Amino acid sequence: MSSVRASVVVPVGAEAAFRMFTAEIDAWYVRGPHSWVDPERAVGIRFVDGYLRELWSDGGHVDTGRVLAWEPPRRLVWADLLNDGSMEIEVAFTPVAEGTEVTLEHRGLDTLPPAVERRIRKGYSWNIALGWFASACRTSCAPPAC
Repeated sequence: MSSVRASVVVPVGAEAAFRMFTAEIDAWYVRGPHSWVDPERAVGIRFVDGYLRELWSDGGHVDTGRVLAWEPPRRLVWADLLNDGSMEIEVAFTPVAEGTEVTLEHRGLDTLPPAVERRIRKGYSWNIALGWFASACRTSCAPPAC
């Protein structure tokens, strides 16, 4: 199975990093035309009822991922429902001296059209998303409280 990895070290403990990545995803996930299924209606994103859900202004939503593993503060895995569920995204939270290394692996890229696989393989979108996450960790929570 073809995959790509991206990682970042954040200056918070694994429990805080997991909480911020999951419960506070709507605070750090940047809204924009390239980061939403329906950018005209999208007003939020959250993990709820075993899904990663994009919330819409009209009260509707789309489930973009189905949670397969929820193991705080160690790892999270979801199936990408936008591509028939054959791809998985795993996020691991590993304690390191500087805080927590957050590693994201996007598996199943070989199920995508070649041009899309190449773009994701470069790590473009996941590096950007982890950058948003790291920035939020640096500004909203400081050790040792986190």
